[in-house]
Amino acid sequence: MNPCASTQRGAALFISLIMLVVITLFVLSAINMSTVNLRITANSQARTEGVAAAQQAIEQVISKDFTVAPQAATVSVSLRNDQTKTDYTVAVATPTCLNAVPLTQAELANRDNSDPDDVACRASGAVQNSGISPASDINAICRTQQWDVNAVVDDATRSAAKVSVHQGIARRIEGWKTC
Repeated sequence: MNPCASTQRGAALFISLIMLVVITLFVLSAINMSTVNLRITANSQARTEGVAAAQQAIEQVISKDFTVAPQAATVSVSLRNDQTKTDYTVAVATPTCLNAVPLTQAELANRDNSDPDDVACRASGAVQNSGISPASDINAICRTQQWDVNAVVDDATRSAAKVSVHQGIARRIEGWKTC
């Protein structure tokens, strides 16, 4: 028998087992943090895509003359330029006219003649300040309507993200119409 064998008590084995447990805990902690970071990134991407889809749906609605007969719409949006597959379905609420602000002749005189919204407000679009002399605080024949358009994306099937976007819009109208 070896006389040194009786003096060894297994301290190296005990310390190596403690180190193995500590390293295992560090690895498990790193995996847990990376999983949490992956979820945070996925949620952020889903929210950003939802906002983009809502904005695209609002653009589709306001690209038509929605002020004549405002109505709610459901718009299918493909963010990946694949028209055969719908990425999001956006519910656009009925646009709400908030107010109609008169445009003064002074404001109209200071604006660029090339703006197509201003042509109908002038007597003739060809001459600078045509029909407006002198510029004053008297109201012109146009108003600016201010609208609120609300779009909601509810992606319950993929990411459970729900995004609501409000967009303010100003439209020039001819005449004395109010909301």
